[in-house]
Amino acid sequence: MAKVQNVRVHKIPMSSPSDVSGVEALMDSGDIRAEKIVAIIAKTEGNGLVNDFSRGLTELSLKVLLSERMGKSRDEVADQISMVMSGGCPGLMSPHFCIFTSEWLEGTESPDMRLAVGVAYTSEILPEEIGRMGQIEAVAKAVREGMRSAGITDAENVHFVQVKNPLLTKPRMAEAKARGKTVVTEETGITYNGSMCYANDGSALGVGLGLGEIPREKLSDDAVRKDFSLYSNVSSTSSGGEKNRAEVVVLGNSKNSVSEFRIGHGILRDLVDAGGVKDALRSAGLEFDCCPSENDLKRVVNVFAKAVVPSHGMCRDRRFVMHDDSDIGTKPARAIGNAIIASVIGDTMNYVSGGEVDSHSGPPDGNPISAIIRV
Repeated sequence: MAKVQNVRVHKIPMSSPSDVSGVEALMDSGDIRAEKIVAIIAKTEGNGLVNDFSRGLTELSLKVLLSERMGKSRDEVADQISMVMSGGCPGLMSPHFCIFTSEWLEGTESPDMRLAVGVAYTSEILPEEIGRMGQIEAVAKAVREGMRSAGITDAENVHFVQVKNPLLTKPRMAEAKARGKTVVTEETGITYNGSMCYANDGSALGVGLGLGEIPREKLSDDAVRKDFSLYSNVSSTSSGGEKNRAEVVVLGNSKNSVSEFRIGHGILRDLVDAGGVKDALRSAGLEFDCCPSENDLKRVVNVFAKAVVPSHGMCRDRRFVMHDDSDIGTKPARAIGNAIIASVIGDTMNYVSGGEVDSHSGPPDGNPISAIIRV
């Protein structure tokens, strides 16, 4: 009898960046077994920028809890469980954890495709590699490793790849210079030439390379944040100073899974494209014409999306002012994306990452979106 994967998904609200009580309660009830957790993807309520304290605080709170439950050191926990903390919950976006557990069982394959998950880590990504081919190649290798660990053999069955990667901080820039190395940018933050954008896009191109969406010969250091005809349809990348390696979570469907969940994806053609949300739901397996029914919506577990701001400053032939407003900048992008998703599924607790200006995650003006449903 073959080995089959059983993947479970839990979405848990948090009341503050250090609140892990919901996770703890599910462990106490037996719904979650700590040793079966392979990945935690969370939205935290900080500013989402380089100095966002909430990401590190939430990750530390999880490590403390899981270290106690698993009888392992915090470093050992981090090597066993990928923790992707994405900061910034503007507007009505509700902070939450999405926890993935996995176990391989004796059994027979499913008659249809079910959710599979795989996790992989790169080695340390050096400051001089961020936003360059060093990062791209490392992430591509990890994506392929993640597919193998998920039991997914065909890249077409991958519907979402979340990468948490390091970014350039002033101390990291100085360290590289002390070794006689250059860095791709000396700007921090999420500006057009900022460290966060280069770090996120290096990983997005790595996802595209790893899945075969982008030919290797088209990639070079000079392509990053310049040739936006190169992109991945399923990448979601997030960066932070709390990481020194990239952590890759691959989500797709496989007949080697007996999970009660399934995932699909679509593309938001712009920041107000409710049709793209519906495409992702249909791709996951919901069948509806105009809008999902109440029973359909009860099957929706979580929605994951990017919210990238186009540099040309137009949306459906209308000018917007995010680029010209020094107070708000691109901060509203995630709130807009979450509002569009919530308008379709009736839930504000979604995972929306973004604020970058242009990106290799999704086609020009577009954004990848994925949805997980109960079968």
